[in-house]
Amino acid sequence: MNQTLLKTIFFATGILLASHSHAEFSYEQELQQGCAKIKQYRQSGQKFYQQKNYKKALEPFQNQASWSAFCLSLKDESGIQISEKDVDIANNNVGLTYAKLAKPLWARAWFQINTQSEISQFNLKQLATPKKQTDLSGEYVNYAGYGAWNYISVKKHNQKYNIEFNGVYMGIRSLIYGPNLGQFETTMPLNHNKARTQECAIDLAFGFNAQVGNFVSVNQKQNLSDCGYFGHNVSANGIYQKVENR
Repeated sequence: MNQTLLKTIFFATGILLASHSHAEFSYEQELQQGCAKIKQYRQSGQKFYQQKNYKKALEPFQNQASWSAFCLSLKDESGIQISEKDVDIANNNVGLTYAKLAKPLWARAWFQINTQSEISQFNLKQLATPKKQTDLSGEYVNYAGYGAWNYISVKKHNQKYNIEFNGVYMGIRSLIYGPNLGQFETTMPLNHNKARTQECAIDLAFGFNAQVGNFVSVNQKQNLSDCGYFGHNVSANGIYQKVENR
């Protein structure tokens, strides 16, 4: 191998190693900067909450919840000390704010992220029991992690329900690099409570129970990454509780 080619290979390898090293440094820097803001998010949310400005309190509390969960999962790299209880408190801050905004269904969803939490159990008891609804239209959510949610939107149109799923996979670095995305759509007659997508064999069944409220259960039959519109590891499986009416 001639000297010029060897120099070119070594030079290119050096660039790749330097780029990787810079990317890792940038990631660690962003992680530690984001984790360091948790206290600021909490204080900002508390300030607006105490002022009864609940709309403004919501965003910083949501950021507190997202970053608390994220930094706990990366505690060896985050540069801060954080506990499961800190995450529970952050989630409940969001739930309490939704309750003050007269959105008890959203509050219930946030409280139920960790049903083993004593804080969540106490706050759930303060909410009215959900009522069964015959109109299935609305927004349904399933917790995806790090303060993010998978969504199923149900709308009435031309004597049918249009059903649209938008989901995410929150990977270990997703708050910095972004999540993987997935989406599907289907329809269902207004007098039905079950549906199946023509592609990918996804079954949906609408129901109700007193603990969750109105919900839709989703069962996928295969790996959705094979469908062409599901990113790696994105799953539609699970129970989606209703948080908004239409």
